[in-house]
Amino acid sequence: MEWLPLEPIRAMVTRDMYEDDDEFEDAIGGSFEVFMAAMPHVELRTNEHGAAEFKVIQPDPLAGAVTMRMRVSQREDLWRVLFKSPGAVLRIPHMEFEIGASAKRQIDSVYNHIAAAAFELASHVRSLGGQLDAGDAEKIGETAADLYELLDVAEPFEVIVDDPMGTSLFKPSDGIIVENADGDVDGGLEDGLDGLEIDEDDDGAVDAD
Repeated sequence: MEWLPLEPIRAMVTRDMYEDDDEFEDAIGGSFEVFMAAMPHVELRTNEHGAAEFKVIQPDPLAGAVTMRMRVSQREDLWRVLFKSPGAVLRIPHMEFEIGASAKRQIDSVYNHIAAAAFELASHVRSLGGQLDAGDAEKIGETAADLYELLDVAEPFEVIVDDPMGTSLFKPSDGIIVENADGDVDGGLEDGLDGLEIDEDDDGAVDAD
């Protein structure tokens, strides 16, 4: 994948979708460059002229299945961004709960991955109404409530991503334990975000400052 200049992309998005630069940066919570730096599948660099360039990291077609383990011990841990590949499953073992594979890749904070699952469960109960058995409806509602409660991180818990394609990514990746199909374990890359500060709204949206 070739390196592309960042500024023309920023200018095009601002022109087509926002009134001005200030409105655009308010929407993403900071500069476009810092926002893009937070994306797990995007790499940034500064060229010889001092201009920012980016490229999208292409999935490795030869990558094997991996299991990625993330320990959530404080609310800030939920602001990691997870690139969840179409075939990946996200599990919360102590709840025996999983977010299944989807037909498309999903890029969001871990907070929002969990919150979206809770919202879908609650919506499912509301939409079906009396068609659900009362006991089933109660269990689904309790699961949704438990997921929402997890977001307060009252106590530590583990998030596991099982990816048969091996293309899912966390950013930052420090502390993520990755195990491949051969049982080899990587304790996580200590790359962090190189000084990048990520702010989050109360709804878990990723804003870059």
